Amino acid sequence: MEQNTYQSLPKLIATIPWGTHCCHFYKTQKDLLDMLVPYFRTGLLNNEFCVWVASKRLGVKDAVRGLKRALPKLDSYLNRGQIEIYPHAEWYLRDGDLDSQRLLTGWIDKCDQALARGYDGLRLTGDALWLEKTTWRNFVDYEAELDKTVNKSRIKAVCTYSLDKCQAAEVIDVVKNHGYTLIKRGEWELIENAQRRRAEEQAREKAMAELEKLVQARTTELRALAAYLQTVREEERTRIARELHDEIGQTLTAIKLSLETSEPEQADNVNAGVSQALGLVNELTGRVRDLSLELRPAMLDDLGLLAALNWHFDRYTHQVKIQVDFKHTGLEGRRFEPEVETAAYRIVQEALTNVARHAKVDRVEVNIWADEKMLCIRIRDQGDGFDRDSLSASATRGLSGMRERAITLGGRLKIESAPGTSTVLTAELPLRPRVAGEQ
Repeated sequence: MEQNTYQSLPKLIATIPWGTHCCHFYKTQKDLLDMLVPYFRTGLLNNEFCVWVASKRLGVKDAVRGLKRALPKLDSYLNRGQIEIYPHAEWYLRDGDLDSQRLLTGWIDKCDQALARGYDGLRLTGDALWLEKTTWRNFVDYEAELDKTVNKSRIKAVCTYSLDKCQAAEVIDVVKNHGYTLIKRGEWELIENAQRRRAEEQAREKAMAELEKLVQARTTELRALAAYLQTVREEERTRIARELHDEIGQTLTAIKLSLETSEPEQADNVNAGVSQALGLVNELTGRVRDLSLELRPAMLDDLGLLAALNWHFDRYTHQVKIQVDFKHTGLEGRRFEPEVETAAYRIVQEALTNVARHAKVDRVEVNIWADEKMLCIRIRDQGDGFDRDSLSASATRGLSGMRERAITLGGRLKIESAPGTSTVLTAELPLRPRVAGEQ
């Protein structure tokens, strides 16, 4: 058994949490009063509803008298109904017999009433001195059920037993059905039921293991769904980009040719309108081409990762005036799995977008190298850096999206940054199949 020793009973009682079921062995009426008076005084002063079921040795009048000595204003608590004191026969033997279910229901009702009236919970005690040998086993079973009830309720319970009435077997029965034993050997001690504690720890460990399995299974499902959604999104981007390029682009080209052909044959005032229309068509054609490339550059599918990145870096520098220092090894003349090429391209694209938005630099380094097993990306800027905890929701989603692309392929992505320092993004994408999420 685990043991906690305190110099004073009030200090010990103050630490008892809700859901605690204690037993206490006493020899004399004084022993009983020495424990129960500070026990209930603490409860009354801490806004708890109290129920004291008196014993044959310590009756209702004795209980009131002893409590008044420690709490002179006891009458005010009695008058407002914060404490109720019952003779043992009235509570335990209301119909002449021990009815375990009635007793359990009675405690639950008292707890519900306490909470409904604004008290923090129920503090109770009951004594077993009245028990006969013939009813002992029924009472032991009742205590076992009471222990389950107390453990899941806002109840603190101390059950008192006379040592004169308990043999070794009875003591074992009592201790087994209580989480703690409260005794006095020179000073007060609260002894935890080690067997109960081990059982609870094992139950918690089992529950945590089951929860971990559930979380892992759910995480796998979500990552599989994320991978599927990314694939669908890329396929839809490809389809829309091709329709923009092929269908709308061709239509715009036909309109442009028609306008160019008809222009010499028109009057001057008409030619001016045709020229304006040609300018609008040229502008719209350029926008459609840019939109198509933004959705998904055709060269990523046709020519591969290296060509698509070189094109993107030139376009990026032209648009945002940030020079890209690009170094690569193992990419020349090589194609990778479509999923790897897409993930690498999108990670670089999102990272450079973040540099343009937040870093306040005119140069960024991009290093990519690949061997037979891994494609690695390292992007570094000498900007202002950032604090991960202060990022906006949209920025967090961007970083999470990059990380999820890497994890979905069985890889990983790491970002190192702090305010006032450079930012370094590193991604590793396996070139051999792995289980999603494996580190």
